[in-house]
Amino acid sequence: MFYLNRVILAGKLSSRPEVRYTQKGKAVVFFTLRLPPLRGLEIPQGSLEVEVLAVGTEGERWAKGVKEGANVFVEGELFRRRWQDETGPRTEMGVVARRVSLIATK
Repeated sequence: MFYLNRVILAGKLSSRPEVRYTQKGKAVVFFTLRLPPLRGLEIPQGSLEVEVLAVGTEGERWAKGVKEGANVFVEGELFRRRWQDETGPRTEMGVVARRVSLIATK
């Protein structure tokens, strides 16, 4: 059987990216990408927000010069994280970015 886990997204940054570092000093960049509602579908929530993380120095350099509202292209893979807190079981899905770039606008 063949499996493919690839995601390509283009949207706007909901907030300025946050850079954190692992214990070994590797940069991990976290940001939220806001996507417009699907055309032709009535979705009560409106736009969709996707959590994205990028690992390494490329993401760190990119994050320093970008601002909230910037148009961004992301290519990567889906991930799912599960944990338990005081409210019960929780699940989060997001994208591990392999490539992130700014989209030029007119």
